[in-house]
Amino acid sequence: MPHPSRLRLPLIWFAVLLVAAVAVSLQRKRTDESAALASDEGGLVEPRALDEVAVQLEPISIQSELVGKLTIAVQAFAPDFSPSDLLSNAAPLKAGSAVDQLAYSVLVGSIESWEQGAIAAHAVVIDPEGAHAAALLTLRDDVVAALEIRAASVADGATDTASVSDETLERIEAKLGYYGRLLGPDAAAGEAASTLVVMIAVGGWYITVFLIGSVVLLAIAIMAISGKLRPRFEPVSDTHAGIVLGEVFLLWIVAFLGLSVCAELALATVGGSDSVAMHLGMSMIAMLASLFTLVFASVRGVSPRQLRTMIGLHRGEGLIKEALFGIGCYLSAVPILALGLLVFVALNFVSEQLIGESPAPSHPAVEMLGSASAIEIMLLFMLASVVAPFVEEIAFRGLLYGHLRAVVAPRMRFISLLVAAIGSSFIFAVIHPQGVLFVPALGGLAVGFCIFRELRGSLVAPMVAHAVNNAVTLAIGLTLLG
Repeated sequence: MPHPSRLRLPLIWFAVLLVAAVAVSLQRKRTDESAALASDEGGLVEPRALDEVAVQLEPISIQSELVGKLTIAVQAFAPDFSPSDLLSNAAPLKAGSAVDQLAYSVLVGSIESWEQGAIAAHAVVIDPEGAHAAALLTLRDDVVAALEIRAASVADGATDTASVSDETLERIEAKLGYYGRLLGPDAAAGEAASTLVVMIAVGGWYITVFLIGSVVLLAIAIMAISGKLRPRFEPVSDTHAGIVLGEVFLLWIVAFLGLSVCAELALATVGGSDSVAMHLGMSMIAMLASLFTLVFASVRGVSPRQLRTMIGLHRGEGLIKEALFGIGCYLSAVPILALGLLVFVALNFVSEQLIGESPAPSHPAVEMLGSASAIEIMLLFMLASVVAPFVEEIAFRGLLYGHLRAVVAPRMRFISLLVAAIGSSFIFAVIHPQGVLFVPALGGLAVGFCIFRELRGSLVAPMVAHAVNNAVTLAIGLTLLG
């Protein structure tokens, strides 16, 4: 009969994988509920089930808004494109939810003719028994009326839209965002052009970072093979201490997910579920509170000082020097992220062929930017670029990576590093809300963080890289929505 201590490792990993599966299940449930709320055509879900989760009609997604902005921008910069070619780029809207289809009808009106747009809006089918049927019918009536007024104005040779009341335009914009402004007097062409310029700048940024990062990765590989680069990470030699890192990580992930769920329930109880600021504040509290699980290491015989050394929670060769290495960490992580994105595209294609179109990967933090106030934006950046990198790097590149390096062939550095990087990065990616198909992309980013955890020993470089990545992503989202 095996000694109980020998069962610790398989039990830890059984529990970690079980918790990760529960996290994926909860994310899938939220996604299914969102899809149910967004789709009122065809009665795909029982009305009663929809009513249980329905609160209010959600506005159009950021991705759907960007489709419209880019389509209008292309029309302005390349007028030779035919309407059918332009509208083919917006095909996902045409095949999407009722809200997306109404947005598509506005796009048809702007590109083809307002009369054709009104016809397309009339054709949007709304299930009278579905969730938000009344709100969707009102929205459709508003869109049809606005499109018909625009069509009548063109027929009369007028250029203004004075007949479309401000109240109607405001109601449409509240749910269709950019598409509501597209029905207004200035047709929002300038906003679309700005979005295209930002997209070009973003493309230039990532191409530059990709090229520089590829050079950094190549240099690291050459120096490592030649023996000129000596990694500073040393795996824990004490098997018991290495397993304790796994136990603490297990407690952390359970505490993190549990506190997050409790925070949501608390907000719903006090009626603050619609407050972005309260959501962000509670998320930060939950993340920071989850670090109290580190105390468990002392219970298991690992002192706080020993724990900090094992997980890399120290300044290394100095905060400034390690922070500079963090910039290099971010640069080198982007090419691996790009490789993960290619895998995601391939998986998404296969998924679409087998089960149909899946929702585009999106993080709730980015979705919040659309209507966030100045204080909410500040809190969002604090959560994403300060609290999350600090807590998540301690958990994944500190506890979990250190645990795997200690228990998986620690004397065979390359094999141990590979297993630890892939294993910790997989768990890191799978508990994020972007969806299972996006795991290769997020996992690729995390592998880049693991490389510098290995090279530097300290967590400072991965924390800085994580913070820079999140700040850049939020800044891009904020600029696109500005």
